[in-house]
Amino acid sequence: MIIQDFLNWVSTAPDGPRAEAAGALARAWLYSNLSDDDRQGAGAALIYLLDDPVVAVRQALADSLSGSPDAPVHLILALSQDVDEVAETVFARSPLIGDCELVDAVASASERIQIAIAGRQDLSPTVAAAVSEVGLPSACAALLKNHEQTLLASTFHRINQRFSDVCEVRDLMLDRRDLPIPLRHALLKQIADGLIDHPFVLESVPAHARSHFLLDATDKVTLRLASEATGEGLTDLTAYLRETGQINTRLLLRAVCTGRLRFFVCSLSLLGNIPEARLRDILASVRRPALQAVLRKAGLPARSHEAFMVAVDIARSGDVDFCEDLPIALARTLTEAVMSVLQDEALGGTDSDIMAFIRRFAVDVARTEARAYVSGALQKQLAAA
Repeated sequence: MIIQDFLNWVSTAPDGPRAEAAGALARAWLYSNLSDDDRQGAGAALIYLLDDPVVAVRQALADSLSGSPDAPVHLILALSQDVDEVAETVFARSPLIGDCELVDAVASASERIQIAIAGRQDLSPTVAAAVSEVGLPSACAALLKNHEQTLLASTFHRINQRFSDVCEVRDLMLDRRDLPIPLRHALLKQIADGLIDHPFVLESVPAHARSHFLLDATDKVTLRLASEATGEGLTDLTAYLRETGQINTRLLLRAVCTGRLRFFVCSLSLLGNIPEARLRDILASVRRPALQAVLRKAGLPARSHEAFMVAVDIARSGDVDFCEDLPIALARTLTEAVMSVLQDEALGGTDSDIMAFIRRFAVDVARTEARAYVSGALQKQLAAA
């Protein structure tokens, strides 16, 4: 009787109250202790409301039913085929919409529906991959904002292939903790490469120095990532750099001079095909011929060998652990000592380009240490205020 009264009323009720009543009826079907007759009548009334000409009425049904696994499947499927204002709630929340329906919707539905799907809390790797494959940039951005989900490396790579030139998408990828470190490096390098045309660079960096500026920026990005990487992440990064031909003498010298010894060891191990444990034993020993053989096997030019060997000798004399990176103060001390030894007349044969690298790195390390000191001093003042 109650359901019959509802049907009589709903046919003439104003739009707003009718939408409120539709939501209340849906919640009653889900959560109230209805008799069999009333439940059957309520189900019929809900189906009847699917044809209501007012979107707000159907939207109220979607809002009330979408979050429940006990909602009538036929109602959920019907609402998912409705206009976007109604369907997006279903696609965003309903546990009754399976992966097949979600993948089909990503491929054929509107941008609004793609975004709703990308933001689901229970998004599967299959659906995430579909978004990365055919989703619009806004849908991929919504997927990257969905930090509830861990994305596969292949999903990140596909998004990068399609939209790495879209600033929002690129920034959101960099904001993800699960972004593979080789891809993070590629994105940061892309940003660094773009600095060459940045107005600040064009105004403040002389034309003849811009290529050096770009190389320095790329090296700094690489070593910053290396310093933050875990053991496996560092290996992945180094392997990627080797495969793409980005490990060179300049980068390895900078690594030593800035105290990034873990990256130096990992790179030398890969380039020379020597187990890291054995390489650390060579570095910790006094066997210069063995180290020179490693440098030769790694393909580093002979003119750079003396600089590396001097750096290792000085590090070893200071009981440096080649399993850890150096604090910036120790890195500066090491670099200045290397530069002093190489400038000695007895080592005058060291090539000028190697010395130029080391002098430049010494300046960078000194500036980095100074910035760290000033920052620390300011923080102490603020804490004491």
